[in-house]
Amino acid sequence: MYAGCEYYTSVQRVIPDAATSEILFTRAYEAVRRPGDPPATTFLLGGDSEPIRAEKSLFDLARWVLDRPQLCEVVGSADLDEFVGGPAPTDVAEAVWSQWQRRLRAHLDRFGHAVYNLDFASPVAADTPAPVFTALRHYLDAEPGSVDPRARQHRLRSEREAASAALLGRLDPARRRMIEPLLRRAQDRVVLREDALADIGLAWPTIRRLLRELGRRLVEAGALPDRDDVFWLTLDETRCAAKALDDDRAPEPELKNSLESRRMTWRGQLRVTPPQLLPDNAMNRLTRRWMPQHAGDQVGSTLEGLAASGGRVTASACLVLTPADFARLRPGMVLVSRITTPAYTPLFALASAVVTDVGGPVSHSSIVAREFGIPAVLGTASATQRIRDGQTITVDGGRGLVLLGGDADASLATEDPETAVAAEHSPPARPDRARVARSGALAVAVAGVLAGAGAVARRRARRCG
Repeated sequence: MYAGCEYYTSVQRVIPDAATSEILFTRAYEAVRRPGDPPATTFLLGGDSEPIRAEKSLFDLARWVLDRPQLCEVVGSADLDEFVGGPAPTDVAEAVWSQWQRRLRAHLDRFGHAVYNLDFASPVAADTPAPVFTALRHYLDAEPGSVDPRARQHRLRSEREAASAALLGRLDPARRRMIEPLLRRAQDRVVLREDALADIGLAWPTIRRLLRELGRRLVEAGALPDRDDVFWLTLDETRCAAKALDDDRAPEPELKNSLESRRMTWRGQLRVTPPQLLPDNAMNRLTRRWMPQHAGDQVGSTLEGLAASGGRVTASACLVLTPADFARLRPGMVLVSRITTPAYTPLFALASAVVTDVGGPVSHSSIVAREFGIPAVLGTASATQRIRDGQTITVDGGRGLVLLGGDADASLATEDPETAVAAEHSPPARPDRARVARSGALAVAVAGVLAGAGAVARRRARRCG
């Protein structure tokens, strides 16, 4: 657990690097962008990150299942408990079932450690693969061409390379020397960030197996009513209980007395929207204005957030607060969650849009929503509290708005659809030349600082290695 926390702490250095790299390229690009040029995000899509590799692995598994009709029928309708380790159904050949189990286990061993949150009490796909099957069944039901991640990736990569070649080809040497390093760095960092975050949970399956085994033994000793109650114990309580078992003594009987009160506290805390920054001091109040998340309570029929991925969708909302909610998301619904991680990637294949409480310009939600071409509004701070499950909402990813109905419906009715579409796809207004010059100079200066810091870090890593 400590090793996992240390890794997570070090990964936090990647996130601001990725965010800064995208912001610097975007600012520099806007200084040379012409009417009709693609948005800056076009240059950053089509990479081969770990969540995309996991998606391709699952798609390949679905294609393999589709070639075996009897297995396909079972996978599409059987109880989830039969998928992993169970005996072969009557209508499926033993050899086919063995291959299915082997291929499924290989996918879960490779990608099943991706965490939904940092709480190791929450199951991951490696030990509770139900969310994986939700996406697998979607691939089985959909037309292959419409959900093929390789085809989508190839299209996005072709668009990225064409846009990059066109941009760099028309720049004079001086501006090309400024833009190209920023572009390459932003493209590299957006993939690096997803790769780094995807492995945060490498230790989580092992941690969960160890603790649940301890919980099982405590249940046998009469100290706990359920093995998963072990996740509600403190470290000292767990150590004392384990030592009592080692000494062939009965653990303290009051061990389970505090469990319910802790659960009640936890349920109450789930209803609270946490602040963006802690502690609430002068420095954090100063930097809060640059935070992507919306600050403060929002009222009325419109939620504001970060415009993370363009487009507009009106559909039913599905609140996904825990992994147990994954199976409720149906194709075409809006995914509404506190935050998403690489483990949520299979849901993006089903969702028509994404709305989150927390998220920034290069958060997982933002990056993957762009890859899938669906609208995303992030950092609303209160979407999971304001939006009801099943409620019809409109997600305007170009403006960073979520319309909840009522007055919002009226505002949509009065808006000219052609004007809205044009605004959504047209380049932004050209800024004044003085501000462009300042932004370009700042981008180059900061890029130089980052390059120097990176060189120092690499030299230090080589010495320590």
